[in-house]
Amino acid sequence: MGVDIHIAVEVFQDGRWRLANVAVPDDRNYWAFAILADVCNGYGFAGVDTGDSVEPISEPRGLPEDLSDELADAFQAREYYLGNEPFSYVTLRELLDYDLEAPLTQRGMVSAETAQAYREKGELPTAWCGWTSQPGFERLSWQVPRRQAAWLIPQIIEALQGLGEPDHVRIVFGFDA
Repeated sequence: MGVDIHIAVEVFQDGRWRLANVAVPDDRNYWAFAILADVCNGYGFAGVDTGDSVEPISEPRGLPEDLSDELADAFQAREYYLGNEPFSYVTLRELLDYDLEAPLTQRGMVSAETAQAYREKGELPTAWCGWTSQPGFERLSWQVPRRQAAWLIPQIIEALQGLGEPDHVRIVFGFDA
């Protein structure tokens, strides 16, 4: 079990928000969830420590008051699933303005060989887990740019670019576990 995100795209046109028929990646990426709405910020499944928390774009805002009629109707009719909560939204401008180059500290259990390669050569782990009781593993901390850890954010930005002015394009989303 884990947390998933469900995303809809809206574009502001002719004085109101309209639902856009655009495919946006919605993979499970807890660091992206942390940046978008302070969800799973520094922890993963069962509260396992995954690193230092980051400054989110915002706390969950709920559904926008000016939600598009199309999305509101589809959501009410249960034709469009946005998860159970928390709900929030961010504009493309907010995504573009977020500093994805800032460092992010990750933590996890890695093999002794991986830890040694990191300490001696600076090789970043490519695989880790939140916790294990098996011998030969140790807890390690390392830093990467937020862009790397929250790889879903650049993919969302790419999907949204070209839809309109950054202040007139937004994602509306919710989470479920």
